[in-house]
Amino acid sequence: MMRTLLTVPLVAVALVGCGGGSSEPEVVPLYAGTYFVVMDKTVDDCNTGVARRIEVIQTVSQSGRAVTLVSNQLVLQGQVDPDDLGISTSAQTIQDGVRVTTGVVYRASNVPGLFGAGLSIVADAGNQRCVVAYNGQAQLQ
Repeated sequence: MMRTLLTVPLVAVALVGCGGGSSEPEVVPLYAGTYFVVMDKTVDDCNTGVARRIEVIQTVSQSGRAVTLVSNQLVLQGQVDPDDLGISTSAQTIQDGVRVTTGVVYRASNVPGLFGAGLSIVADAGNQRCVVAYNGQAQLQ
């Protein structure tokens, strides 16, 4: 059952930023765009046998600090990280009584338009829990 649930492509916990006391308007970096993402599997506690590598197009839309990431049919909500160096998004679903939490993060690199990318999928079924994780990069198209 876990194997089937974890074939859903794409996780991270959404981080909450706090505002300062400055009266100047906050400048939020723009992450909206289309990204080509390549990631390799680093963890498979669930022994799912899912693909070793993921190659996918993801679309990020943004309104202020709030971001929405769409990967295939999966929609993740999140925000620009408090340090402004990337985004964190997540989504949660229940499939056959199993809670599946998916998170995707992008982190800035030294190359404009190139981000480190991470994906985690956590399946919780009562007292059983397993994780599938991927790491790689996202290139702004």
